[in-house]
Amino acid sequence: MFESVQDLRTYVEQEGYINKLELRYSDLEGHWRSLSVPLTDSTWETLAGRGFGFDASSVGLGVLEKSDMVLRPVPEASFADPVDPSVMVVICRAHTVDGEPSPMDPRSIAEKVEEIYRSQGIDAVLFAPEYEFYLFQDAAFSHDMFGSSVELIPFYDSSELPPPRAGYHHTFHNELLRGFWNDVLRHLTELNVPVRYFHHEVGRQGQMEIEVIPTPLVRAADHAMLIKYVVKSVASRYGLRATFMPKPVSGVAGTGLHCHQTLFSEGTNLFYSESGYSELSDTALSYIAGLLAHGRALAAITNPSTNSYRRLVPGYEAPTKLIFSRSNRSAAIRIPAYANSATDQRIEYRPPDPTANPYLLLAAQALAGLDGIKNKLDPREMGFGPIEEDIFR
Repeated sequence: MFESVQDLRTYVEQEGYINKLELRYSDLEGHWRSLSVPLTDSTWETLAGRGFGFDASSVGLGVLEKSDMVLRPVPEASFADPVDPSVMVVICRAHTVDGEPSPMDPRSIAEKVEEIYRSQGIDAVLFAPEYEFYLFQDAAFSHDMFGSSVELIPFYDSSELPPPRAGYHHTFHNELLRGFWNDVLRHLTELNVPVRYFHHEVGRQGQMEIEVIPTPLVRAADHAMLIKYVVKSVASRYGLRATFMPKPVSGVAGTGLHCHQTLFSEGTNLFYSESGYSELSDTALSYIAGLLAHGRALAAITNPSTNSYRRLVPGYEAPTKLIFSRSNRSAAIRIPAYANSATDQRIEYRPPDPTANPYLLLAAQALAGLDGIKNKLDPREMGFGPIEEDIFR
């Protein structure tokens, strides 16, 4: 929408109701940090020039002895905040004082991965994560030297609860929930997030899911930040608590961030082959082999929290084995059987969860897949499948 700082300024001055800028950037853990600045000539000059200084060591983007960095805007990713219309959100990168992107800035890392792909003659690496989360009526936490506790109050009362493990595609009868979804989808539409659909997930205690249309790597990571922000903000407005925690409740479905992905070059889907296994090309199989060969190392980025491993257990459609298979939700990589056309062909990497930093999450998968392509790895020769049986059995 915006191509320059001047475009941002023109928009803000024309709208008239925006009274501040909020500079947002991703820390190493994948949370937005922010710096609010007033609408003055000095502010616009600083944004267009050297950028706003900050302490990078306090957010994990620099070491203590070289902690002075600056925030520089990414106009094309910036937006008017739909949650608070008085705010213009300016997405930023962290740069060194010499003007170079910080080597630890997550968005810059993701941008470099896209550049690596283009240097290999591949136009786009596309991602479409599935955004699962739970809604609770309330949540209370305590933690001190004598102990810890958590109390979660389910969104539904006993009369509304779906049967156990039967929440998938449960119809929304609750008016509060209808209002929540209306606002979430309206805001995401305003932000140009390409929502494919939304629905109730398996967890009957209020598990939800939003699916999106595949978009290029960096933009897909931007969308992940936006979706989390909008969902949590709207939930708060309705007096609810939204959590993307991988396993908030024991004994029920966990919350993953399954990542659908594919490669395109000159309008051609590089993952499709009419004659291949499950209509997959050799390129797709090598990409799969790269993901699985690096699967254990990837877990440090795709599943970075201790709670991540409460989810990765048998029995809840969360993978525990590094294999691939067609239409098999117990596999680390599922090949969607209903997406076997030259337009839609893709793979789904199922281990990740929402505690990952979105930029590092997608960049790491893309690099692992590219390593498989470069080395012409074959997942079948490496013993990664395909396995068609229920792996948990």
